[in-house]
Amino acid sequence: MLKLPNEMTISQVEALHTELQAQLQNDSNVCLDISEVTKADTACVQLLCALQKSLQLGDHAIVWEGASEALQSACETLGVSTYLALNGNR
Repeated sequence: MLKLPNEMTISQVEALHTELQAQLQNDSNVCLDISEVTKADTACVQLLCALQKSLQLGDHAIVWEGASEALQSACETLGVSTYLALNGNR
């Protein structure tokens, strides 16, 4: 399980991308703990969408642990909550 940072902003995208790439090597679902996310911007949501797309190619998905109002709100604003399967995670 990978615990996402409190502030998921463009300044964390590169480091987060590296961590997510390592998770993809497991050839399974990727479990992300979002319980401490208090801020999420478009760049990080786009990164999560790219992760979901990569996982779906191998018949896998993101498994969400915890809840984050900030991430949920950002995903709803961008219209990707359903795609990320984040809808019931409040």
